[in-house]
Amino acid sequence: MLKATIIMSSALIATASIGSTRPSQTNLNPRFKSEVSRLASEGLALKEAREVRLDGNALALAAVFARSSPTDPREAYEFRIIESDGQTTKSIFRRTEFFFTLAGSPEMAAFSGTDINGDGFKEVIVQSSSGGNCWSCNPTEIYRIANHKAELIAAGPIRKIQDLDGDAKVELLVTDARWEIYAGLSHAASPWATIIYAWRNGRYQVASSNFSQFYNGEIDRLRQALAEAGSLITADESSDDAYVGMALSLAINYAHIGQTDRGLAHLQELFAANAKSPEQVNRRKSILEDFKTGESARNLRAIKDGDPML
Repeated sequence: MLKATIIMSSALIATASIGSTRPSQTNLNPRFKSEVSRLASEGLALKEAREVRLDGNALALAAVFARSSPTDPREAYEFRIIESDGQTTKSIFRRTEFFFTLAGSPEMAAFSGTDINGDGFKEVIVQSSSGGNCWSCNPTEIYRIANHKAELIAAGPIRKIQDLDGDAKVELLVTDARWEIYAGLSHAASPWATIIYAWRNGRYQVASSNFSQFYNGEIDRLRQALAEAGSLITADESSDDAYVGMALSLAINYAHIGQTDRGLAHLQELFAANAKSPEQVNRRKSILEDFKTGESARNLRAIKDGDPML
């Protein structure tokens, strides 16, 4: 069985590599040169590639190509998995998008080519963008490669992969983007939190409540930032955007560890403080009502431990 896993991630860092160098026909594994040349004749220029060793003598090349004259901007880049057993070389997976890159942050790149979840497969980090300016516009997708096929096992705006409990299996730290641009808040001030997924029973599942130490750290950080943000509020209607966004983020973090009511109590206290205009008071009142009885109240309780990522 030929096995590997490909991770498509959300952050966009424009570097390219086979290992750590920009690809060319001179440093490309000879097994893949013919297929890459064939694709070049069809208008696909190789931009980045990473070799992945599979079982036995089999290799895979995770490669990003740029299309010279796309008729659709969503086909400007193409991501392929090219497989070779030493005799036959062919593409076993392809996907087009506005932009792809194999590069990752130094933290993510360190996991490239390793087995991140202990399931016996290797991972390669690939970053994608649909061209939008939002957290969910750049989804992370994890494909498992087995028997010459790709199987999607996770998808979402992963911002980090990290071993949080020291078990040699990394968790997926996924941005909770459900309140992005909420209540007229700017993108920078939008409330957000992290949903933690762990690999259990052959799939990624929500495991946030098992990592209270992580969330307590996030809550402490938000409390410190809220003190500063509160001191900057004026009678200008939008001057409390950052404060409101952070207060909501704190409540959402509490919800992820099963302490929703405690988070709402803190939210009510924070909203009662530092309001400098009737407009600010009214907006906070409307938001608080939504988080107590409206759609946001239902969303706070919608994600539960054990929920699958897909």
